[in-house]
Amino acid sequence: MLVQAAMCDQFVIVCGEQRLNLSNGGVLHNFRKIFKINEHVIIGLSGAIEDNYYLFQEYINPDFTLKEGCLDSLEEVFDRVTARYQEMTAEGECDVFSLVCGWNGSGFQAKTFHIDSEHAGNSRITDVEPAHEKDGKLISCGDNRHYENFYYGVSRYGFDINGVQRAFREVLSKGVLFDEFIDKNAQFEVIRRPE
Repeated sequence: MLVQAAMCDQFVIVCGEQRLNLSNGGVLHNFRKIFKINEHVIIGLSGAIEDNYYLFQEYINPDFTLKEGCLDSLEEVFDRVTARYQEMTAEGECDVFSLVCGWNGSGFQAKTFHIDSEHAGNSRITDVEPAHEKDGKLISCGDNRHYENFYYGVSRYGFDINGVQRAFREVLSKGVLFDEFIDKNAQFEVIRRPE
């Protein structure tokens, strides 16, 4: 499962591929992993799907549809997901590499939530935000090779919404050659800076 994002002073865009590998060996295509939970917050799911449901159960239903009517601010979502993350790391058998991002009232901000059951030292929450108004950040929840392809694609196509979408589609085209857990189906959600 691959989720990537690009964030700057004007927008945040979250990109996700749509293949779901089931624990019984089955595969679902066109599975939604990106959810815009309100006009200010997007979540992206990567890792074990059952663990992602537990991490984000305040915002998604058991059938992975969006719960309606969420008015939580970005900070409230960070707090709720961080509390759930702490429960999950104490259990130790979870695997997620997911993100929450959006508008905090004055700028764009994100956090990644990584739990690695095999290598607990890799588990962490990472805060991401542009250092200044001309700064841009790329986030990748997945294989480092996908991040490198995303970086080079955005460098080639530009750091705007269309360029990021083109770069992500290229990441998927290259990724299917070495990553059997992704496909070429892409989903995007965007939040633009409020006027």
